Amino acid sequence: MTVDRTTVRVGETLTHHGTGFVARHLVTVLLESRPIVLGHIMVHDDGTEDGTVTIPRRVHPGWHTLRLVERRDRRSASVRIRVLPALGRPGGPGRPGDGDDRPGGGHGHSHYGSFTGRHSAPGRSEHRPGLAATGSEKALAVGGAAAALIAAGGGTMLAVRRRRSS
Repeated sequence: MTVDRTTVRVGETLTHHGTGFVARHLVTVLLESRPIVLGHIMVHDDGTEDGTVTIPRRVHPGWHTLRLVERRDRRSASVRIRVLPALGRPGGPGRPGDGDDRPGGGHGHSHYGSFTGRHSAPGRSEHRPGLAATGSEKALAVGGAAAALIAAGGGTMLAVRRRRSS
């Protein structure tokens, strides 16, 4: 998968090209870390796709993954992109395409992602350094602590009721 640039501002367009898909199948274009459907593209007869998407204003600046997913055969291709704030929003000056701080640059066509014929299991998350952070590793601990506090409060209420009735 290639894109016309790896750094884009919120509200701007990004052109993408993917290969290795099944002809005349529908490909969904997603922006992840929190999946946002950017559109659907019909694959050409030669298994390639070309399209342009707009980065929505609700996307937070940071590293994200632009992913093409063909659901029927579970094929996908992806590339990492850096989203900068829209002009006029906090986050500093610069032009699209500037400021790619990864080693080796990242100007022009990007080949950071590649076609894969496999996919992650549903519900399974893979952490990749540099992606925008979503969720928390502490969710289970916080949920357990909340359940313990509710149980302790219920036990206290029962003890007070029994003492009053005696």
